[in-house]
Amino acid sequence: MRYSMITLVSSLMAISLTPAAAESYKDVKISPSSEVSMHFYDVSAATGGELQSSLVRIAPKSSEGRRAIGKAIYQVSWQLDMNQQSNHCQLYGVKVVTKIELTMPNWLQLGALPAETQSSWNGFLSAMQEYEGRHKSIVQNAAKQIGEGVAGLAVNSSCQVLRTQADAIGYQTLEAAREQAARYQSETGKGRLMGVAYPRL
Repeated sequence: MRYSMITLVSSLMAISLTPAAAESYKDVKISPSSEVSMHFYDVSAATGGELQSSLVRIAPKSSEGRRAIGKAIYQVSWQLDMNQQSNHCQLYGVKVVTKIELTMPNWLQLGALPAETQSSWNGFLSAMQEYEGRHKSIVQNAAKQIGEGVAGLAVNSSCQVLRTQADAIGYQTLEAAREQAARYQSETGKGRLMGVAYPRL
């Protein structure tokens, strides 16, 4: 009986020390939006050999400072629609904006070259876009998680504190997305295993 009593008391103490679930905001409107822009830079080359030399000179630089035939920039931002009330901060909505900027080459003389060359080059560009498509999915999924995470926050008395909590969700989610993208790059050899390899032209 003694041990049963101790077990029972321990359970009761555990129950009494468990905090009640905090009330979450209701009917928070999540407004996602996506802005995609695609830019082309002209490359002039009469042959495949000339093309590679031109790309080395004029292709955009990556974040590491090296020339990259194609480049993608992703940005995610979030904005809270809230108002400080007398006893709590009222959250009405959260807007999450994803901006995607893609830069690809435009080979000016491609149409005048043999069909085999055109096919090889276009296949290479398609593989690049497919590879970047997975990055795009990772970022868009992160944006979705940020919106849902912020909308599910517990009711807070301070809008300043609520904003800090929302920012924490955003930064943590984006860091997880960066780690996921890094794994994807490693698993695909930065796209080489998906056919993103400079073609023989």
